[in-house]
Amino acid sequence: MTVLRDISYLWSILHMVALFFILFEPRYSQRVTLLAGFLGTSALLIVNVGAMLWMGHGIIMGISFFTCTIPSLLIGFALSRYRDGRLFFLFCLTDTICFWLMQITNFLDRLAGGGYVVLLVTRLLVFPVVEAFFWRNFRQPYMELQRKLNSGTWWLFTAVGGTYYLLIMFTSVPVDTPMPGPAGIARILLVLLLMPLTYLTILRSLWRQMQVNESTRQMELQRQEYSAICRKVEIGRIYRHDMRHHLVILEEMLQKGDMDSARQYVRQLSGKIASLSQDAWCANSAVNAVLTAYIAQAEESGCPVKASVRIPEELPCEEMDLCIMLANTLENAIHACRESVREDRHIALSLELTENQRLLLSISNDCPRPVELDRDGMPLPPRKEGHGLGLRSVRSVADKYDGLLRCRWEEERFTLQAVLFPSPNGGGRQRKG
Repeated sequence: MTVLRDISYLWSILHMVALFFILFEPRYSQRVTLLAGFLGTSALLIVNVGAMLWMGHGIIMGISFFTCTIPSLLIGFALSRYRDGRLFFLFCLTDTICFWLMQITNFLDRLAGGGYVVLLVTRLLVFPVVEAFFWRNFRQPYMELQRKLNSGTWWLFTAVGGTYYLLIMFTSVPVDTPMPGPAGIARILLVLLLMPLTYLTILRSLWRQMQVNESTRQMELQRQEYSAICRKVEIGRIYRHDMRHHLVILEEMLQKGDMDSARQYVRQLSGKIASLSQDAWCANSAVNAVLTAYIAQAEESGCPVKASVRIPEELPCEEMDLCIMLANTLENAIHACRESVREDRHIALSLELTENQRLLLSISNDCPRPVELDRDGMPLPPRKEGHGLGLRSVRSVADKYDGLLRCRWEEERFTLQAVLFPSPNGGGRQRKG
């Protein structure tokens, strides 16, 4: 029956790596990541099978740190987009979850009388169920956390996760060793109980911090809009004060019959007055603040924006989600447009809420450098700062609303098109099945 024990262990190792790959964000294309992950996981299985055949199963838990933990961490480090606290926290999170499941299934097998049948069956069932749960309910929020919170936020929580990793390693009871006494079992159960509670607290704290950061960002955009309005109001007050001087000048031109000079003066004066008007791109104040801030930034960078915005004050989706999409796409468009040397460089923006409550977003901008796209129509992760950063956050929002997102690059123009399908209550559509 020991073959059941060995299969259950190898199955656990395989899914430990699988859970890690579900939650981490790759540095390379999907094809390269899958190939490297498959080869690395296969190598781990071969090494662990060889170790069991050579030294016996009982030695595996003692050397797994070297035959599984370190190699899998190196694979993740090589393939992950993040090489900081986010990677190490994710590694501790997924490994401790899997070790936790292995210990629970081990106890269930002991309660059933041993024999490894319960051990194998429970592990065959529980690991795919946990992975499906994480993929469906946890993956997108966690990806969003990784993208929006910088590396410094994660190191403290990584230390907590690492501590639990060591606790589980030191308190675990291998399948072939005798159970400890009541005090030892109590310590193990306390560790097993405290670990998920701690991780839930950590993840909730991270999520709240992300929300605070997003709220702060929106407040800053609105503050910038308010400051711009105040500046234009003050300039307008000065122009109104000086209006009598302009009228005197016009009167003198007309008395002299110099109609051409009068017309030119009126045009110049009209242009200055028109520049004082504060653009109201839409009725929604939060979206208007984002558009005002980034369109002003684009124009200051020499990239005029041709915008067509038709959305109401009340949106069928969360304001923050739409603001995230606009802020990231416009920021990328400005970065790319700055590199263009064309005299007619510009950014074209279209945002519309259709009658059937679909949000349509299209942004096109000059982009002199070619952009390589993956099979899903998304830019491959950039190797340096520039065009393409932030699009993963945009993809996260699109996925939240079961939307569509496509990009293309042709003739030195980059175009992003997105469609969101918000539900009437302001969230994503309800998935069927």
